[in-house]
Amino acid sequence: ERGAAGLEQFDVRLFRPVQPMLAQTAEDVEGALGELGEAALEFKFDGARVQVHRSGDEVQVYSRSLKNVTAAVPEIVEAARALPVREAILDGEALSLTAEGRPQPFQVTARRFNRKLDLERMRAELPLRPFWFDLLYLDGGSMIDEPQARRFASLEGLAAAEAVVPHLRTGDAERGAEFLREALERGHEGIMAKSLEAGYA
Repeated sequence: ERGAAGLEQFDVRLFRPVQPMLAQTAEDVEGALGELGEAALEFKFDGARVQVHRSGDEVQVYSRSLKNVTAAVPEIVEAARALPVREAILDGEALSLTAEGRPQPFQVTARRFNRKLDLERMRAELPLRPFWFDLLYLDGGSMIDEPQARRFASLEGLAAAEAVVPHLRTGDAERGAEFLREALERGHEGIMAKSLEAGYA
């Protein structure tokens, strides 16, 4: 009825969470790279997916199911406020780590998202850390149609290295297999392989 102008209301907007981009499985690194060519490889975490919307000091955190979980995760709110941006939508994973820096099981991390009481005690016992892996919106503009390589480069320019998912850009299956071994040795689920040219779908 309204042509292209009528579709603009459906673009990504702050504080209106969008369905998270999901992955398909591959048999192995060789198979994934065979399909994608040179790709962005990233650690696959067994944490809690978070989509974080920020405008100025206002921050809202949404779960994988788009539930508002802001009150349960003050560390994620603080991390988002510390970024040198005015507006952003970030996609990432919240993890609770052991004292040695290894990831807690998902069920342990998930306990933080169901708590309304004793938040300070829970925060002390099970602190959360965000690991960002995508940027959907930045300072007034949607980035979902930008290629993954450009979105990730923008993200790396904003966030501290330790808050960004470990990342390797390669088309070499041997290097990819080594990266997978490293992820597993550090207690993570495996790795993701992302097309460098893909938008956020």
